[in-house]
Amino acid sequence: MSMGISMSAKAQQSNPVFMEAPAVASKWIAPQVATELTAEVMITAHSPAQPIAAFIKEWDAPLESGKHAYTQGRMAVEVRPADSAVSYGLNWRYDYMMRFNQETANLYWQYKNSQIPNKDQVYPIYLEAKHNERIGANIGFTQQIIPNWQLSAYANFWKGLHALEGDAVGTLTSQAALEGETIRNIDRLNSIKTDLNYYYDEPALGEEDLNWYPDKPAGYGYSVDIKLAGQITDKTALMIRGYDVLGRMHWQDMPSTEYILDYDVNRRPNNETRGQLDTNNVIQTLPWRVEGSLTHQLTNKWQLGTHAQANDIETLYQLSAGYQLDNASLPIPIVITGLIEPQTQALGLAIDSKYGGVKFLTDDIDAEKAKRSEISLYGRYSW
Repeated sequence: MSMGISMSAKAQQSNPVFMEAPAVASKWIAPQVATELTAEVMITAHSPAQPIAAFIKEWDAPLESGKHAYTQGRMAVEVRPADSAVSYGLNWRYDYMMRFNQETANLYWQYKNSQIPNKDQVYPIYLEAKHNERIGANIGFTQQIIPNWQLSAYANFWKGLHALEGDAVGTLTSQAALEGETIRNIDRLNSIKTDLNYYYDEPALGEEDLNWYPDKPAGYGYSVDIKLAGQITDKTALMIRGYDVLGRMHWQDMPSTEYILDYDVNRRPNNETRGQLDTNNVIQTLPWRVEGSLTHQLTNKWQLGTHAQANDIETLYQLSAGYQLDNASLPIPIVITGLIEPQTQALGLAIDSKYGGVKFLTDDIDAEKAKRSEISLYGRYSW
């Protein structure tokens, strides 16, 4: 598990600063001499166009430039027996990823906020969405490949809880509003020609009105996690972990909707919209995620780091500075780390010890205004 803290024998002699917390990494790699139980929770989200809370709810905040939004989360419990290279774990993961163009965001924001265009407008429509929630178990294997370097691989086996994936692509033309009109632009269409296709475990576009009540599909899948960690130099450490590499979910009898929205106010008949409701076996590709940390120990107390996290949609970078507190008033040493994420202007704080820690990062302390947020907790116990 990527959350946690450990020290090498050499580090214990000269430089007892910790590693492998969400923000910090330094000396590590020690023989597994005791049975170890670790637990982790992580939630991360980014929504440039709207604050996260507004994006989920009413889109009632001022619209900013942005072409994506996502939330990813994971929970894990793992046990590794003493003197064993094999570990066993239980997992939960959540992914919701959206891509769209600015015109689609503008149109939806105008609709939700009763805004009226003052001239004819053409909106190229583009929207992609992918969602998966799953629980499962894994088995991991850790091997030292060269001195001070370890490679771990985890085979995950999943049961699907929820899924949705699809897209909408086309064009919409609105009519110009007359002076003083209060009707919304979505109600004044000149034309729309858009293909909409998606599959789901629960209908999201009012298919119930068509008497469509499909059974919930069954989904099972697999993925691989990989972790590489070690010392580049005596004072510089690297950790990289990939989640859900080559991940697939196999859904049986997955409901799907296909619509061709075809409307033209100047045509007779003006509405030739058609569609199909069906069930099919579907293979869904799971969203992947990669997290990495490169840290350098300046002194026995101070360390600097650079960190990255990437998914299907974007790559974000963080810079960190950590300081170790180990005075006699503390029961155990702790490391306090400050972080900055330049791309989103988010600031963060991490507190780590050999038994557990927490990381919190946001671009606004007001949760209703935050467009970027991340929180993670982890703990470790050995016996």
